[in-house]
Amino acid sequence: MNMHNGMSGPVTQVPAMDLVVGLATLFALVFFAAWLVSPRLRAWVERPKYRFQANVRSYDETQGARPAPESRSPK
Repeated sequence: MNMHNGMSGPVTQVPAMDLVVGLATLFALVFFAAWLVSPRLRAWVERPKYRFQANVRSYDETQGARPAPESRSPK
């Protein structure tokens, strides 16, 4: 089927799902590139993980469990 809009030539239609997947991929690549070049961004992204590990360690210590090994988190 030859699709055209009459005056300006062929029309290319991009399905909505292709647009969503393309934009998501673009955003992921931009974020990954920023993560690679920015130590501050990496620290900000990793902060919740270290906070959670510290909370688990604190909870385990109050429950009398064997202490977890120290993490390599920057202080």
